[in-house]
Amino acid sequence: MRIAEFFPGIQGEGLYQNECMTFVRAAGCNLLPGCSWCDTTYAQDPNKGKELSVQEVVKEISKLSPHYKSWVCITGGEPLWQEQELYELVKELKKGSYRITIETNGSIKPPRWYTLVDSWSADIKTPSSRVCGVSSETWFNTRIFDQIKFVVMDSKDLEFTKEVLSRHRTDSPVVLISPVWNGIESKKGLLISQDWLREVWQFVIEHRLRLSIQQHKVVWGSKKGV
Repeated sequence: MRIAEFFPGIQGEGLYQNECMTFVRAAGCNLLPGCSWCDTTYAQDPNKGKELSVQEVVKEISKLSPHYKSWVCITGGEPLWQEQELYELVKELKKGSYRITIETNGSIKPPRWYTLVDSWSADIKTPSSRVCGVSSETWFNTRIFDQIKFVVMDSKDLEFTKEVLSRHRTDSPVVLISPVWNGIESKKGLLISQDWLREVWQFVIEHRLRLSIQQHKVVWGSKKGV
């Protein structure tokens, strides 16, 4: 399996925000040159990852996550781009009683074995992503503890989100709205427009969704490995 990096961290967004997790970043992505909002472009090229066996990946995870029922977040790149290896990894981690969340770009349908994973987080790509239309809306047919995420930059993205939700109004899975950071760095990290946050805030209230702000960027900015 091609792996870009391992690191211990705190989940900065979504349903399991604030949970300590071990992060495993798969190398390689099926959406190239990529989504506008990709903040891990260094993981897009599989040739820049390290080839490891499933057993070697589990060994690295166990070094960083020795506690019973620890959370492991498998992200990317795009983990499902290596579906067979990912399946084998998930099976091994479940033998070790790990709890698993997997982050996917949403362009690949849920695999037949998706219920082995405790929680999936799948994107629905909005117009500002530059890859709008690639998302598989079959992710709306998953479970209450899975997550659908819309990354939104402007009112056009919010209108798109509203239109998609009109076809899939459901409380299963959880729907997250994640406002885009404007990318300006300061000593306090990455900045985000307060006016834009307030607009998203009102949208979330109106449609009874969940707001997801990437708090790791509040703390670390665009730093790698957090």
